[in-house]
Amino acid sequence: MFKDQVISLETAKLAKQIGFNAGVKGNYVEYLKTNKSDNPSFRTKKGEVTYDSDYFINNDKMCDYSNENYTMYAAPTQSLLAKWLRDVHDIQVYAYSHTIREMNPPMGTAKYRDYVVYVNEKAVNDARDEEYQTYEAALEAGLMYALNLL
Repeated sequence: MFKDQVISLETAKLAKQIGFNAGVKGNYVEYLKTNKSDNPSFRTKKGEVTYDSDYFINNDKMCDYSNENYTMYAAPTQSLLAKWLRDVHDIQVYAYSHTIREMNPPMGTAKYRDYVVYVNEKAVNDARDEEYQTYEAALEAGLMYALNLL
């Protein structure tokens, strides 16, 4: 089954810091302290991360309960974050597929695919240097690069 790719925790942290505030279905919770509660439902370890698919908005008092024990981060899909960057910050992020064919492989014609990331029409990587084997990995790298521009 095909599903939209949710951004990574690292990208979610940076997006929150930059001001991403669109409502999404999903968030990460990163625990900052170990909680050794007698109730197993409330036991957590420092550094543990969970994902919840409930509606969420960063820094919204109605749903962002970040505190000294844990921090919450909106987890939009890659495509939604790319749209936010485009609409709010006028930054275009996309990945382009380069199919590379080997002329004399041992067992016939071989081909493989690398992806190049573009931010505002400028290549961020070169298919020969930093290779991304999937569109999603390339787009994630592009989103991180774009967020770091802000």
